[in-house]
Amino acid sequence: MNSELTVILTLRGRHLHTLRWMWHANRTKFPFHIIIADGEVHASVDRVLSDAANFPNLSYEYHRHRDLSFTDFYRKCSETVRRVKTKYVMMSDNDDFPIVAGIRKSIAFLDAKPEYVSAGGEIPNFTVIPRTPSDENVVGAMVNLSFGYVQGVHDIAFPSTAERVMDVVSNYHVTYYHVVRTEALRLIFEEAENHNFSDLSVHEFFCAARTVMLGKVKSDPAVISYIRQTGTSMLSTYYKDWVHHLLRTNLPRDYRQLAATLAGEVHRLEGADANEFQDRILDLYAARLRHQLGHMMMRHRFPKLYRIKRRLGWLRKFISLPQGFQDLLCTRRFWSELSRDCPDQALLSQYRVEFSEAKGSLQGDAF
Repeated sequence: MNSELTVILTLRGRHLHTLRWMWHANRTKFPFHIIIADGEVHASVDRVLSDAANFPNLSYEYHRHRDLSFTDFYRKCSETVRRVKTKYVMMSDNDDFPIVAGIRKSIAFLDAKPEYVSAGGEIPNFTVIPRTPSDENVVGAMVNLSFGYVQGVHDIAFPSTAERVMDVVSNYHVTYYHVVRTEALRLIFEEAENHNFSDLSVHEFFCAARTVMLGKVKSDPAVISYIRQTGTSMLSTYYKDWVHHLLRTNLPRDYRQLAATLAGEVHRLEGADANEFQDRILDLYAARLRHQLGHMMMRHRFPKLYRIKRRLGWLRKFISLPQGFQDLLCTRRFWSELSRDCPDQALLSQYRVEFSEAKGSLQGDAF
């Protein structure tokens, strides 16, 4: 068992996905220690996970929590990272798959570059087409394999802390699932617990910005250490729509608190004008929110146009190419793009093996 990294698997709901994650990890002999932080204990899952004999190829520990609010979730993350004993740590959700080859690549990079605090790469998305309704997006065909970010990923390696923070705010891409130095994530999660943001997006933005304050961040398009399943979001558990959420939370306060914290830390480290820096951050987040609102609220501002768009979307599916052919083209495009960014043929071969194993686990027969 590799002693360099621990994966924190945070759970709340999607109980069959939890069993799928653990079953796949055991089948493929996942080489890193796992700490399971369960925020919604399901009796059957509890019974299975409590017996280590069910997963003989894994090193893991199971901890029970009760996530009734975001406050509980933040506390759970802070408590869990304090249990980590390895040099590096990585977050995972139960509907996704860590990729060992990319994790090892990220660890090797951080070992060689002490000025970097976090390392990872692209995060491809995939969709599961279940064979029957009872499969609930847990097993089925892996389709629509693609890179999730049109703008791609990039290093955040400016010598100035202020420049790194502004890059995160203005050119954000997900680094939450990167390999991170444990002492850094421990500090970040403790601070996040204290801030107690009422919105998970602000929490994620805070974690990303706080990370680059502690060091540089490597995001290599040749590295894949994590793949995400789409169509399984739990956000509907928390609010009906964005405006409903806005009026019942402290979202404006969250953004002000986020900006003030970042600006204060940049002032402390580099002497920048805290008020000016805070205003710059708020202006950039305002631009982001305007863009999001334009997409999210179209159904309310232009209800007839939205209905027409939905109907045209159905028509596009009706006249589109057969799913099997679409998936073939999508898969070829994915591997072509990855081959362009990753000239290391040995690493590419490792990716193909791990993707094939994930695809095999999703077939569902053995699981």
